Amino acid sequence: MSGLADHNELFTEMEIDAIGEILNISMGASATSISMMLDKRVVITTPSVEVQKASDFHFESFEPAVGVEINYTGGLLGTNMMILKESDVKAIVDLLLQREPSDEKFVLDEISNSAICEVMNQMMGSSATALSQLLDRPVNISPPSSFQIENSSSFKKQYYPDDSTVVSVCFHLSIEEVLESEFISVLSAALAKELIGSLHNNAPAETAQPQDQEQAAPQVQTQPEAPVPQPQPQPRQETAHQQPPAQPGMNVNRDPGHSSGHKISPAEARYHVQGVEFSEFQPAEPALSEEQSNNLNLIMSVPLQISVELGRTKKQIKDILTFSPGTIIELDKQAGAMVDIFVNGQQVSRGEVVVVEDCYGVRVSEIISNNDLMKIL
Repeated sequence: MSGLADHNELFTEMEIDAIGEILNISMGASATSISMMLDKRVVITTPSVEVQKASDFHFESFEPAVGVEINYTGGLLGTNMMILKESDVKAIVDLLLQREPSDEKFVLDEISNSAICEVMNQMMGSSATALSQLLDRPVNISPPSSFQIENSSSFKKQYYPDDSTVVSVCFHLSIEEVLESEFISVLSAALAKELIGSLHNNAPAETAQPQDQEQAAPQVQTQPEAPVPQPQPQPRQETAHQQPPAQPGMNVNRDPGHSSGHKISPAEARYHVQGVEFSEFQPAEPALSEEQSNNLNLIMSVPLQISVELGRTKKQIKDILTFSPGTIIELDKQAGAMVDIFVNGQQVSRGEVVVVEDCYGVRVSEIISNNDLMKIL
């Protein structure tokens, strides 16, 4: 993730990373809904964040483009502007309407507009649900509206006439056997700040402050620990003829201090006292600053959506319309086969279905490497 040099006045590097991760989570949920709608594997990942003036925001490589405007009406206030390549929109519409791909010029007519708005409605609806769970508040959106973008200059003059600061997040879009491309999500700086602030307010609070621990320490230390008494030895007779005969391998000297003339006190006879040996500790790492700790809590509190796929199948619309209670749908996996585990729409492992206290669970059997896992997350 990267940004321009002047973004430091509004966002720190950690905040920019947080924006990318928040939108990555929400778009991960969107990919799942689009995948079900198009019946194709859809992956949305690898966000790249830039903070810049609207006049410096360029997307000429996307032209001719299609814009989709989504307004947040509850929980968040602001506009999310999606910019897609016209060729990608055409491929999605053809796939949704089950039309054969062609080289004809794309026209955003009523049918195409309805189709792309429905895709975006499902996509942003899932995104709003993921944001609602992430921010712990209801998040509502207005129905999306789509329009063609003739050139970037006219688009920016219409939607960003005051040359305000915008946050653009570029995502990689992959649709199985259809396209490999990108799209851009454009937010105002105020909306991006609200996202970060809402996430920071929901971060878990620290359980104890260092000052409180210092004040509580003396109270704990004033409680002396009572020594644990060892089994008391039987009184020994001083006469030699009453001592039992020594056994092979048995230490005859029952009084460690007898040979040196040391007389054991009653306290020494009752307790076995041994000096404490402390292991050497490695030098402590430098403590994080307050800002670094807050930024770390900001990232570590980000939840990820985990889903388990039992299997898949493909049915025609006429078959789905005949579904009724009791209908059995055969999946593409055999009984006992391992299920796939997805995190934010990305497969990370496979496992076996188990039952844990009347609830289903999954025992992980296979998992990808940490390097591949970090690239996905």
